[in-house]
Amino acid sequence: MSDESNREPEEKNFPNDEEAITLLEAFDRALALLPPHDFVRDRFLRLRAEVEAQEEMIGDAREMIEKLEQVIKKVTSPANRIGTFLGSPARDTAQIVVGGADYYCNVDPRISLAQLQKGTRVLVNEAYVIVGDLGFETAGPVTKVSEILGSDRLRVGAEHGMQSLVLQRSAQLAKAPLKAGDDIRVDANYRVALEVLARPEARDHYLDVVPELPWEKVGGQDEALQAIRDAIELPLLHEELFQKFQHATPKGFLLYGPPGCGKTLIGKATAYNLTKQLRGKSGADMREYFMHIKGPEILNMWVGESERMVREIFATAREKRREGYMPFLFIDEAESILGTRRASRYSSILSTLVPMFCSEMDGIDSLSEVVIILASNRADLIDPAILRPGRIDRKIKVNRPNKRGAQEIYRIYLTDDLPYDAALLAAAESTGAAIEALIARLIEKQFAKREENRLLEVTLRSGRKEALFRSDVISGAIIASIVERAKAMAIKRAIVSEKDEGISETDLEVAFNAEYLENEILPATDITEDWLKLIDYDPDNVVKISPVHPLAGSKAHAPSSVI
Repeated sequence: MSDESNREPEEKNFPNDEEAITLLEAFDRALALLPPHDFVRDRFLRLRAEVEAQEEMIGDAREMIEKLEQVIKKVTSPANRIGTFLGSPARDTAQIVVGGADYYCNVDPRISLAQLQKGTRVLVNEAYVIVGDLGFETAGPVTKVSEILGSDRLRVGAEHGMQSLVLQRSAQLAKAPLKAGDDIRVDANYRVALEVLARPEARDHYLDVVPELPWEKVGGQDEALQAIRDAIELPLLHEELFQKFQHATPKGFLLYGPPGCGKTLIGKATAYNLTKQLRGKSGADMREYFMHIKGPEILNMWVGESERMVREIFATAREKRREGYMPFLFIDEAESILGTRRASRYSSILSTLVPMFCSEMDGIDSLSEVVIILASNRADLIDPAILRPGRIDRKIKVNRPNKRGAQEIYRIYLTDDLPYDAALLAAAESTGAAIEALIARLIEKQFAKREENRLLEVTLRSGRKEALFRSDVISGAIIASIVERAKAMAIKRAIVSEKDEGISETDLEVAFNAEYLENEILPATDITEDWLKLIDYDPDNVVKISPVHPLAGSKAHAPSSVI
């Protein structure tokens, strides 16, 4: 009776059937009811340890099963698609493009439709519901803008055989100042323009630096300089008279003549001096933008690529004019891209390139917009459609320097601040007088009609033969090279002697002879076309060209050609 009375209150500590406890908790409560020295307590303790170990093992197994279930769920779930967000045509509805197909779809409530931007990538589940915002793509195809269609659309393509497409602007490009010729990156579906790419500037690819180059620094070309100054300066200085007489200002110039005689230098001097005149007249801070284009750089094997480059060059020039620059388009070796449309290696390209250049030139009113200067060694090979009045209005011959011109060029390079031979300076009253006397002696020797100066023999169609001397093929580039050779000799002599040495008359004489013996003044081929670029003769009147004295060394073979 007493035992039962003692156990009744303790039985109340057992949980009800509805109370959820673990097996270990049940063991612990049962152990709490046993006396400390009860033998059953020891058995319970050993059994509890075994149960605890099994519980841990079961827990680990359950955790592993859950992980496996998650893995199985992932590998068996269908992949989400990635689309491009195009806009929101209605409330809670989005327009997307996936794989080239358009869809109107719903949006997961956890995704803010108002924060989605046109052109961003979105994650779409198998029910075509937007479930994620992936932001803007960072890679994709690149194309060029060919036309701006309103404020939200662009026309692209039509190059390398690709069809022309119309794209929308993304949210990033909504207010970007785009123009024809810009490189843009588009989405994979070719629906939205995403980014304007900063080019290594095909526009700045041609940019050349124009130094401070007044007319006085161009020697030996008085007639050419006067012709080009009359053409560009008079319309600016006497604008009222030109308007009164309704006299149109020229659009472009052709500088033609032998190589090395200063055509590029005259082009840069034109850019510097015309910009200076405009800056002085308008008072604005105007700068020249000199685009130096070598003809062969435009030729491209891809259909339409050369024409696209011509359009881009003119578009760049007009754009720079709107930005306040004075653009100058200087095309060297113009006959290579603007040659007559005849049967030749590049006839298929020239047949479309020349008309494209003509149409672009027709869009220019006068030199106040863009100044076009062509340079060529063979003006007879340029297409007549380019050289007609209204396009290239002035043809200016750049001749080889005569005695006076050569003296001016020598004086430009032999300045007073150079070191000269002491004996040379001692014989004159001043450094300037010594240099003038030195140049005069050099000119007399170099222009002398002596046997050692004989260089070429030209046979004309009439049968008459004419001899050309070294002075007949001299140029500003040759004179500059002669002076540089003389400087190198003086420097080497100063290094060996460890004394103050200067340029001597002998240095200049030796340099003159070396220039004609070692330098590639004469063509290394027997093709008459190459020789006709060098001499100032009518190509149709020349039958044969041959050197009088073969050159030394590997360049000593005597090229000869008969037409």
